Order: sequence, then C-alpha cells, then structure tokens
Amino acid sequence: MKFFVGGYIEIYLYIILFNIAFLSNRKAVKYLYTLNVLVIIFVPVFRIASLEGVGFLQVFIENPLDIFMILVLLFFSTTTMFSYRALIIEKNKVEKLNKEIEELAITKERNRVAQEIHDNLGHNLVALNMNLDVVGNMVDKEDEIEEIIIKCQRLTKDSMENLRRAVYALKDKDISQGLIKSIAKLIHNIDHNSNIDINYNIDDKIEEYPTEYTNIIYSTLKEGITNSIKHSNCSEMKIYVEIGEQIYMTVKDNGIGCEEIVKGNGLIGIEERVNKIGGQVSYITKKGKGFIIDIKLPL
Repeated sequence: MKFFVGGYIEIYLYIILFNIAFLSNRKAVKYLYTLNVLVIIFVPVFRIASLEGVGFLQVFIENPLDIFMILVLLFFSTTTMFSYRALIIEKNKVEKLNKEIEELAITKERNRVAQEIHDNLGHNLVALNMNLDVVGNMVDKEDEIEEIIIKCQRLTKDSMENLRRAVYALKDKDISQGLIKSIAKLIHNIDHNSNIDINYNIDDKIEEYPTEYTNIIYSTLKEGITNSIKHSNCSEMKIYVEIGEQIYMTVKDNGIGCEEIVKGNGLIGIEERVNKIGGQVSYITKKGKGFIIDIKLPL
C-alpha cells in the first residue's frame, strides 16, 4: 500500500513498529524491527523515484530535509519505545523477584510455625501420654478408671499423629495434595524439560501412611531422580513403590553406571532420610549397565 497507493500510511507503520518492540522473542524483534524501518525509509524513496523517473540517489539529494525528518522521527520513536520496553522488562524482573521473595518468606514462616507446634504442643502431648501411662500403672485396675485412661491415651496418640501430619504438611508444601499426585507432577515437569522417559508405578496404599513417611518417600525419590539426571546420562528411568512386609522403593536408570560409587550430597541425603526411620539403602551398578537405588522402609 505504501508503494502503490501512497498517502499517510506511516501512522500504521509506526503502530506496527510499536507493537514489534514488545514481542518476547528478541530475534523476532531484531529482524522485524529492521524490516519495518527499511520499509519506512526506503519504500517512499522508491515510490518517488518511480513516479518522477529519477534515480534513487537523486531523491535523497533533492529531499534532504524530508529524509532527515524521517530519520529524526524514527530515532525518537525507537528511543522511546525501547526505553519503555526496557522499563517493562525490568518491572517484570522485579515482580518475579518479589514473588520469589514472598514465596521464600511464606516457606520460612511455615517452617517456623511447624517448629513452634512441634516444640510446644508436640512435647506436651508426649508428656501427657507418658503421665497417663504412669497413672495407668499406679491406680487400681477398676474397669471404669482403666477405660477412661485408655480413651485418654488413644486421644493423645491420635492427636500426636494428627500433629505430625500437620507439621509435615506445613514443612513440605510439595506433597500437600497427596504423594502420588505430587510424584506425577514432578515427573511431568521433568518429561517436559528433558529427553528422559520416566515410567512409574506407585502403590495406592501409600497414601494411607503417615505424612512423615510420604515426605521421606517423596524427598528420596526426588533426590534419586535428580541424581540420575545429573550423573547417569540416561534416556529412561523406572520408579516403583510397593508395599508388602515393608515399603519397597526402586529408582532405576539405563545410564552409564559406574565401577566405583562416590557418594555426593544426593546419595548422602537419601541415606540420612531413610536411616532416620530405620530403613535400608542399597545401590546396584556396573559400568554401562545403569544405576539402581533400592530402598526398604519398615512399616
């Protein structure tokens, strides 16, 4: 339209220029901006040259003021648009940083509240249960008194279990919607960000176990997956969580394996979490044959 029709079409070209400046893809901004500027500058020159039958350079020579004004307008428009673009980008960075700080503050506060609950209410419930045990051994075994003591002990044990669940839910928001959903979400995110195919089979009964267990299982599996991604150069992983006489977990990859296991923070962290509840960790690996983490947790 600028070449064949003419007229005051520059306004639309500048609108296009303005919108190009706010594309997210930097390469697209670079190429489209350059193309649009060339259209704004050179198409009118070609049009004048073709209509008047003069040379391209002659148009520049005979219309220096017009060319100068076009360049000035482009300069100020470009400066304004890209300055505003830079301002928007910085604003987005600040907002993202503020969001991260807010999430960090929330996590810190969750951990503080969880610790306060654990230290105060948790210890009181434990002490209460111990005192009920003592009272139960001291009083005469009258049926009514014994029944009341048993009920009180049952209530304190239920309260301690609920407290433990609440504390772990506060400390780890990753599994607040359930272990299986959290593992599925974790694996889904990894599948989208890597070329590793992860297959998993999780026993539904695991959701019935205390949050202390599910928290350790989730953290251990997450660390095992991270360890394989970092070091194994694998293309496939298999994860199993089964419940029998114990809880059995397996994280297996088809990576490069190794002749000698050097335990870094990942494997040490797995062992610490599993040993905390009396579990066992074993590693099976051979160079070129992948890496297997086998874990057993007592019920």
